[in-house]
Amino acid sequence: MSGLADFLAETLAGARVAVLGVGSELCRDDAAGLYAVARMEKEPGLAGLLLLSGGSAPETFTGAIKTFAPDVLFVVDAAYMDLPAGSFQLLPYEKAAGLSFSTHMLPLPLMMDYIRSECGCACYVVGIQPADTSQGIGMSPRVREGARRLAKMFGEAARKQLKTGN
Repeated sequence: MSGLADFLAETLAGARVAVLGVGSELCRDDAAGLYAVARMEKEPGLAGLLLLSGGSAPETFTGAIKTFAPDVLFVVDAAYMDLPAGSFQLLPYEKAAGLSFSTHMLPLPLMMDYIRSECGCACYVVGIQPADTSQGIGMSPRVREGARRLAKMFGEAARKQLKTGN
């Protein structure tokens, strides 16, 4: 994960960054993106980021994202990537089309195409490997821990930039 940590530190340096958590709290680990953003809201150093909890209809937040005019948009969502549960991976949004995401009103790559065309921002997906997306409430411990680690990684990258003055 050090590659992702370095990428975040470079990306957060002087950029306007939006993070959109996606998922459903009614489908167990599908809530991983929502949980990660909720944890980011508590991380020191992330106050300048636009943090949004998009639920299962993230396209309803495109107006807020356009108004914020980010340089970079990260969409955090549960994604089946054939990794151990709780693992997360950064992908350019173009590569996200081949992954299996949980059900959303509008496919993520289509929504991200729209945002990219409107804002001119770089778009990335951070997929968190779920263990169980069946109907029910409560995330599996490994996925919850992965989402927590991701939020902490964002916070550490931001604090690193504050220390170095970038």
